[in-house]
Amino acid sequence: CMNKIEMMPFPAQAHLLAQLSELAYKDIKEVEETFAQLGFIAHYFDVNGSQAYLLKNEHDLVVVCRGTQPTEFADIKSDLNAVMVPSSTGIGHVHRGFKESVDNIWPELEEQLKVFGKTRTIWCTGHSLGAAMATLLAYRLQRTEDCPNPKALFTYGSPKVGNRKYVKQIESIGLLHFRFVNNADIVARVPPWPYKHFGGMYYMNHYGNLRNPTSWQVTKDVWRGFIVGLKRKEINFFSNHSITRYAENLNDWVEGTEKPQI
Repeated sequence: CMNKIEMMPFPAQAHLLAQLSELAYKDIKEVEETFAQLGFIAHYFDVNGSQAYLLKNEHDLVVVCRGTQPTEFADIKSDLNAVMVPSSTGIGHVHRGFKESVDNIWPELEEQLKVFGKTRTIWCTGHSLGAAMATLLAYRLQRTEDCPNPKALFTYGSPKVGNRKYVKQIESIGLLHFRFVNNADIVARVPPWPYKHFGGMYYMNHYGNLRNPTSWQVTKDVWRGFIVGLKRKEINFFSNHSITRYAENLNDWVEGTEKPQI
């Protein structure tokens, strides 16, 4: 059986949760077995086109929100639905589409998690739209009296979820957020102001290696990556958004292998 996620080194945690976020794109029939090999029993939620998995084992609970399926109209609609609405606390404003996605799965998820109360902690994760959902969900779990508290939030290619007031509110409760951004990933840069990011950034440069750059270094690296991408006939603002790329880069990080800086 797997170790507690808490006991794993940080790169291994980041890689595992990226793997789970990648698996979340598949249907339960295809991935139930893979989740089981990773040591989890999976419960699938699909309400009005919003999807998530609740994974359980003897140590851990993980909620994995599913990102945008380009083929799913409901997902694309919630990404485009960038209108701001008051957050569920009434403090600050959030993206309407992301909030509706969380509202869809919340009643069923809360029902499942009430069983555990505050005796257990939960990890929240997701990619793309799933990352935005996981952020709103983690904050909601923290505030719900009879649900587990989030241990940490791991997001990959997350868009911005709310305005400054909302972000300040999440920061004030001390929710741990590890936010991974792969080079030119366009989704990690939208929606524009007044939306704001929550959580420090773990940046993957255009070689796929994790770095801690200044904003000027990021700008240079994004353009360098863009030009390299064009040579490969891909627009890396989009290709960098792939969860598979995130998982591969994090696997290299776990293995301690750096991609050559050509």
